[in-house]
Amino acid sequence: MGAEEQARSDKGAPRAPAGPLTRAEAVALTLLGLDWGRRRIGLAIKPAGQDWPLPRATLSVAGEAQALEAVREEISRSGAGGVVVGLPLDPDPRQAREIKRFCRKARTRTAGVRWFFVDERLTTQAADALGPEAPARRPSDDLAAALILETFLETCR
Repeated sequence: MGAEEQARSDKGAPRAPAGPLTRAEAVALTLLGLDWGRRRIGLAIKPAGQDWPLPRATLSVAGEAQALEAVREEISRSGAGGVVVGLPLDPDPRQAREIKRFCRKARTRTAGVRWFFVDERLTTQAADALGPEAPARRPSDDLAAALILETFLETCR
């Protein structure tokens, strides 16, 4: 699947340009990758001028309000011009709807930031395969977020 952008914005907020990014546009922007979960959110960053993502952190959150605040803070702190969110494209669409609902809420107070979704199927399993071996294994959500960003960058032409 190609990258899909959510260019809708809240009332009164400026609209980001619609359509997918070119490779040059993607490289020029700082992009934040999200591997969303109810209890943990993996973060990765692709700094402006660089064309490869770096795992950043795994946030442990107690609920939606804390998750929303943490994501907004990270967008602000990183100076991200775009957020790339992994979206599971499974036959059961419940998790995808939950992620999209979370992103609609997170977009408030992030005017001018472009939001994109990419297919995240199997990124967590791939990240687990790249991560440290048990028993000292840590959550690999940040690696999954980096793979989500990498997938997005591969779709930019």
